[in-house]
Amino acid sequence: MSVLGINEVLRRVKKEKLIKNLGVRELKNPEGVGVDLRLGALYEITEGGAFIEADLGKRKGVKTKLLAKFHPRKDKQEEVTIKPGEYHLVSTFESLNTPKDLMPLVFPRTSLFRAGLLLLNSKTDPGYKGQLTMGLKNLSEYEVKLQMGARICNIVFVKIEGKTIAYRGQHQGGRISPHEEEQQV
Repeated sequence: MSVLGINEVLRRVKKEKLIKNLGVRELKNPEGVGVDLRLGALYEITEGGAFIEADLGKRKGVKTKLLAKFHPRKDKQEEVTIKPGEYHLVSTFESLNTPKDLMPLVFPRTSLFRAGLLLLNSKTDPGYKGQLTMGLKNLSEYEVKLQMGARICNIVFVKIEGKTIAYRGQHQGGRISPHEEEQQV
């Protein structure tokens, strides 16, 4: 297992559309081995009741409401205030088109945790397509302002050796949460 270098990531962005809607900064002036992804949307959880049964049972997520969205053609972007203790779901503006030989790993940008924000995320399986959804919690005692389109995380791609099985779960395509009960895939 090895990490793709930035030249290979950018080659695959251009040739295979590995990441769609990547920002100009990342295309022209990246740093390190990964690229930064931007805050595309912020959601409030409006109703609970989520449950996940064992062994491919039923699943139901929370209900959400879109609070703010990044508009790439606007000069001025919306700003949102995350109050102490608040938890939101966020999604990236960029979309992934993950091939079966790569596994994306997402890391929060240090500017988030330096402000008291915790970005909750997971590895992403090969075969996943769509925007990434993560949790965002303000752990500090202070409000934090975020501008839509701000860089919130860095994505690195790990090369997989051996067989993989492509992701086929409920969140394929960037789905935020299954609002109704459904069978797990």
